[in-house]
Amino acid sequence: MKPKSENLYCLDTSASVTMHRFYPVRIIPDLWKQLEDLFREKRILSHDIVFDEIVPESDTKDNLAKLISKYKNCFKSITKRQVQIVPEILSLFPHLIDARNKKDQADPWIIAMVIEMMEEVSLFADKSDYVIVSTESENSPNKIPAVCRHYKVRHMNLFEFFEDNDWKFTLSKKQ
Repeated sequence: MKPKSENLYCLDTSASVTMHRFYPVRIIPDLWKQLEDLFREKRILSHDIVFDEIVPESDTKDNLAKLISKYKNCFKSITKRQVQIVPEILSLFPHLIDARNKKDQADPWIIAMVIEMMEEVSLFADKSDYVIVSTESENSPNKIPAVCRHYKVRHMNLFEFFEDNDWKFTLSKKQ
């Protein structure tokens, strides 16, 4: 089925992990086939930091890490422009990350990546097709949805992401 839009989805770690935990491939294989299709079509992208949060350095990888590893080229690196944007994001939303955590945290980088891509697109088009997909609370003033609202970046939760792609999943008994 053709999607309603040609959105480019930037998946946050929370969206990927939630799908893996609550919609595993052994239970809802169609979801994972559809996700692979979006990866192949280059309609799912994310940040290297998300990749690093999902894919362990060890050889032992779960199904999510195996899928993500196949599409490493869909995960973008830090750029000079993102390095300029992230401090601004964190000055306005300091609780977006846990300052005590020593590891890089993806949230400000994902938003900076999309802002950067929107800036590039705005030179040539009126409307951005970039959407950040996360499972973070829409009500929290310190989470991805709030930052997206501030920067006029489109945000979807998982159900909106499924609906945007006209996906319908049904359950049936094994034959």
